[in-house]
Amino acid sequence: MGDVSKRPRRRKKAWSHSEGEYGHRVRVFEDPNSGIIYGEMRAPSRAERYVSVSRRHRDRARAVRWAEEQVKKWIVAEQDGIYQTPTASRVFSLYLKHRTPSKVRSERDADERRVRMWTRILGPDKDLSKLSLREWQWFIENRRTGAINSDGEFVPVDQRQTVRDGTVAADLVLLLSALNWGPRWRLDDGRYLMSENPARGFPIPKEKNPRRPLVTEDRYQKVLAAAQQVTMVVGFGKKRREEPSYLPEILTLVNGTGRRVSAVLALRAEDLRPPAPGAPHGFICWPAATDKMGKAWTVPISQEVRSAVNRMLERRGIGPGYLFPAPNHRDESVAYEVASAWLLKAETIARVEKHKGSLWHAYRRKWATERKHLPGVDVAAAGGWSDVNTLMHIYQQPDMATMYRVMSEPAKLIEQGAGA
Repeated sequence: MGDVSKRPRRRKKAWSHSEGEYGHRVRVFEDPNSGIIYGEMRAPSRAERYVSVSRRHRDRARAVRWAEEQVKKWIVAEQDGIYQTPTASRVFSLYLKHRTPSKVRSERDADERRVRMWTRILGPDKDLSKLSLREWQWFIENRRTGAINSDGEFVPVDQRQTVRDGTVAADLVLLLSALNWGPRWRLDDGRYLMSENPARGFPIPKEKNPRRPLVTEDRYQKVLAAAQQVTMVVGFGKKRREEPSYLPEILTLVNGTGRRVSAVLALRAEDLRPPAPGAPHGFICWPAATDKMGKAWTVPISQEVRSAVNRMLERRGIGPGYLFPAPNHRDESVAYEVASAWLLKAETIARVEKHKGSLWHAYRRKWATERKHLPGVDVAAAGGWSDVNTLMHIYQQPDMATMYRVMSEPAKLIEQGAGA
């Protein structure tokens, strides 16, 4: 055997310690010669490279504390970067929380459905600030051809059904609304949710032949008469019974005020006002909470509407609360779905064909069209339109009688100074 004393001594392994999980790991170690401690972590600018920095001391416990602090700072900085990114899930969740509640119930439901669709299509981590025109146009093409359904799911070729441009436009308007709202919404730290709307100026398809049916007076009278036969179930168990529904009164108010059915159903007894000069049958104070644009309106009502209101007040009793309470929950109003089912039943009894693409809204168009001969600004204010152009171009529709008057009742132009 050789001389053991002449064998080379093994070099003592330098001290090393790591903190954090993979991807956020910081290592501190001793220089084997000097014992000075160094810290090593990924370079901020290039994640594939590592940098080492001298801590200029030999205190191991102090080095471990430093490594722990660096890991925490790293994670917080990364999370803050994610927090600043206007991802689809973040923008949509804030929009639903802060903007959607001010809309009427039907629009709230539509917002939630479309948010689910867009989140599925774009992905929850999609940076909305980088939305491209190519993605926008891709959606239009695939939604229009039925390749994507209303839930954002891809549809097999043999099951696809084409979608009208109006439906595609409505889906795009929700996304555009969120993108317009984002740059105006200020976060708790003072920053804005988005710096700008990346879809500004992107095209929205327009319906060449929009379906905007309206109810005629003949149809209204038939359905109103049939509404007397529509009943509702009240009570439970042995106390369960059928009573006349509220449909006749609801129809009268929708037809007589021009308001959306959601606003009519949400009316409360305290929204009614007694007769006053200029309003012999009283007023209705339509609250901002039930208005599509969030605006309150005070509008006089007709004798027909007052009679329907009085019947409901007598039926439900004196006191505050909904004018049309739910049959078994007086602290809630009749649901839209329930009132719609009543109307469909009345149309069946009246033997009138259901309008394609409309149920209640056709009555709002009827109300607006029947008042074309009156000043537009007054019709808009009475019916709850903030924009007279919307009233004229979307709700008021041409009719044969008025077009005949246009053709047969011209105001003849006479040359100025003729006969002088």
